[in-house]
Amino acid sequence: MNKIVNLYKPKGPTSFDMVQTAKKILGVKKAGHIGTLDPMAEGILPICLDRATRIIQFLASLAKVYQAEMVLGAATDTQDATGQVIATGNPENITEEQIRSVFKDFTGEQTQIPPMFSAKKNKGIPLYKLARNGITIDRKPVSIHIPSLEFIKKEGNRVEFEVHCSAGTYIRTLCHDIGRELGCEAHMGRLIRTQVGSFGLKTSLTPEALGKAVADGTVSSRLIAVEEALSFLPEIRIKKSFISSIANGIAPSKSSLETFPRQFKPGMNLRVSNVSHPLLAIVEPVVDQDAFAQLLPREVAFKLKRVLI
Repeated sequence: MNKIVNLYKPKGPTSFDMVQTAKKILGVKKAGHIGTLDPMAEGILPICLDRATRIIQFLASLAKVYQAEMVLGAATDTQDATGQVIATGNPENITEEQIRSVFKDFTGEQTQIPPMFSAKKNKGIPLYKLARNGITIDRKPVSIHIPSLEFIKKEGNRVEFEVHCSAGTYIRTLCHDIGRELGCEAHMGRLIRTQVGSFGLKTSLTPEALGKAVADGTVSSRLIAVEEALSFLPEIRIKKSFISSIANGIAPSKSSLETFPRQFKPGMNLRVSNVSHPLLAIVEPVVDQDAFAQLLPREVAFKLKRVLI
């Protein structure tokens, strides 16, 4: 059970509710989700189980894909359909061409102000708790990246689209901001997360399907191994004689390496493996590839961030 379940969250429950559901179905003591989904949203919610919770921090920055519905003509205080209308506009003359044009403006590197009704914290307090008490505070713009924002269809004042975005992007804020740009106000009417990194719809399980897999004994084959979940990270391989050193928390020296990426730099995460062990640890370079070439054999090239053996 030290794996990841690619759970499909239905509308209604919170992400925390789904973690508790997974723990109950699978009988595990520890679990944690990757990327929060609001109660009104549905879709992919990967949940790390037991010892797999140790890799959550390395999966938190995975890119996301969403299919969403934007409702033109009204902005709400929550920026979605659960809130109270705070501004209105006339969407009757908004065309598909105008929407496609504005979508282009919201593609690429962007900044976004996190909504008050969000789990983002200020001095340890979630913003939504402040908002529920009528408190609004200034929020600093956050840098996000939207590689693609694709128009699907428009029916009346409802616009369906698909967005590929970086972690930390609020789709309801995106709808709100697009509505302002179009001059007619807007909010998010529906949201489905279809992908989190390599976690997609094909491997996802509803709570009901997860329970069935437990009952028929196939659950282990339906879960995702930690090494598979981290396969997107660049890899370094170490010599067999250094495996015990890694297990004891000793950072790998230059002489311990068999293979390593051509390019790397401080701030990156890399996975450490060996022929007999697909995943030993996660490390961060202490130097870039140019400085690495100048290191002596016994000098440390990578610092340990998490031992996984």
